[in-house]
Amino acid sequence: MDLSRPGAVSVAQRLPERVVFAGVVGAILPFLHFGWALLGAALADTSRCGHFGCVGPFVEAWEVGRWLVPVVAWPLLGLLRVRPAWPAALVAPLFLVPLWELSAGPEVLFGVLGNVFSTVLAYPFAALVTAPGASWRQRGLGVALFLLFCGALAFAG
Repeated sequence: MDLSRPGAVSVAQRLPERVVFAGVVGAILPFLHFGWALLGAALADTSRCGHFGCVGPFVEAWEVGRWLVPVVAWPLLGLLRVRPAWPAALVAPLFLVPLWELSAGPEVLFGVLGNVFSTVLAYPFAALVTAPGASWRQRGLGVALFLLFCGALAFAG
């Protein structure tokens, strides 16, 4: 309990809530990303597509949507009381890009699932590392756990 203000919650008490809500944002973002890709595919010009359909516009919209995810994350983080939201939204791509690269593979399904689950992992790590008042030990532990997870993914894949 923070003794400077009566009834105030300390940073240590708020940290688990911050990480969980960042994980919720990470779970919401893939649905928005998928909706963006469907919208992009629906609005695309399919006159250049062949006989068997066209997946090019969906893939293009998916790739563009990957970079819109951090922009959309900022208001979502603020809405779910992960405050300040902008540091977590800015740091999360540093966690997202390695996960995207490690999950990229020849199997399309594995790549899409890797992209979906990467946000669920990246945003809690970013919220932990950017938590106001967190000690350097907590920040270092978050980065070390992330690097350990990335190393496990690299050896498994």
